[in-house]
Amino acid sequence: MPGRFFILFFFTNLCIATFSFQENALAQNKKTIKVMIDPGHGGKDPGNEASKSSMKNEKHLNLEIAMKLGKYIEERIKDTKVIYTRTTDKFVGLDNIVDLANKNKVDVFISIHCNSNPNRAIYGTRTHIHSNSFASSKKLALLVENEFKTRAGRKSRGVMDARDRGYNLQVLQYTTMPGVLVECGFMSNPPEEKYLNSTHGQDLIASAIFRAFRQFVVEENDAEDRTTVYKVQIMASKKSVNLKQKQFQDLDIRVEEYKMPGSNYQYRYMVGREYDQNIALKLAKKIREQGFKDAFVVTITEEQGQYKTNKTSR
Repeated sequence: MPGRFFILFFFTNLCIATFSFQENALAQNKKTIKVMIDPGHGGKDPGNEASKSSMKNEKHLNLEIAMKLGKYIEERIKDTKVIYTRTTDKFVGLDNIVDLANKNKVDVFISIHCNSNPNRAIYGTRTHIHSNSFASSKKLALLVENEFKTRAGRKSRGVMDARDRGYNLQVLQYTTMPGVLVECGFMSNPPEEKYLNSTHGQDLIASAIFRAFRQFVVEENDAEDRTTVYKVQIMASKKSVNLKQKQFQDLDIRVEEYKMPGSNYQYRYMVGREYDQNIALKLAKKIREQGFKDAFVVTITEEQGQYKTNKTSR
């Protein structure tokens, strides 16, 4: 009995010491860490729909898990500010999500989602990043999946980037900080849908992401250089152009305006945000086929709020 008591005493104090060490390590970082939590979908966009009325649509599950995650972070990590893209059942467009993250200059971006598949037998978690070349994003994603697997007892389906997926995710492509999109489970799998709807399941999911985030901010992370990217210029104008005009909307891709002082055609309109020139070249070809016949790839560099462009290739 004394031996068991000693083991329990040692383990309890080890946990307290570990948590205290993490808190102290965070306290030494004078900068307040800003994290944006994005509960995917919302309002008119339900996301994946529930299998029956007793279950919830994805938008509600995402919000419940996201709010639990934010609460854990606010209560247990000092010098951390949590910003949500939504706290109620409302629709927030992808462009608005990206702009909100970038304008607030958040340090970490976490988007919460639930998965679905026609094969109802498939289950498990998956975390998405934009590129495997982004070391910090990949590190956070691996930490999340490790917590799911080792601490929450979930089946991890690993980490995927845009090349693995074969397509981009706008909230990861256009945000300029380390970011992940977490698929917390498959609503199409009956046992997992039930788990995702349960308080116990949501608590475990949120706490797993929280522990991964806590470890991530405690440890030293490499800065991700996203200042230089490949984009496709689709047009230039002497005056600012309405981004909501039909020819832009028909592209079904985010169109951004860049102002280049010192040029007659100082307003440049660009699409894409790539870190691989070959992918940008393929996008330019696609854009030309959609009617913007003069579209070409540029290398764009942001330096202290100023933008520099160099024409790369068609």
